[in-house]
Amino acid sequence: MFFRLTNSPATFQWMMNDIFKDLISEGKVTIYLDNILIFTKDLEEHRHIVRQVLQCLQENKLFLKAEKCEFEVLETEYLGVIISEGTVCMDPIKLAGITEWPTPTKKKKLQSFLGFTNFY
Repeated sequence: MFFRLTNSPATFQWMMNDIFKDLISEGKVTIYLDNILIFTKDLEEHRHIVRQVLQCLQENKLFLKAEKCEFEVLETEYLGVIISEGTVCMDPIKLAGITEWPTPTKKKKLQSFLGFTNFY
């Protein structure tokens, strides 16, 4: 990420969208800042797309943290939701945060609750 720039996140997102525009337009990859999600129907295609993503990263001198990567999984957490074959659902931990939230009794507490739940 480019630090000290006013629009650093937007600039980084634009750069990532530009680097991966072909894969994004094919509908095989989605990117939010430094979170890259690859979704395919079969393992052979998945491995092919992974190689393309890694090549794009290498060509643009971008790096991955191996401990933050998951490869060839059937279910993953992405931006607060659980994605698996044919389903997308809320992360149970995040859902528990909503269902266990105390009933707001003051305007400020209601605003806080609504701000939290509006994400979902």
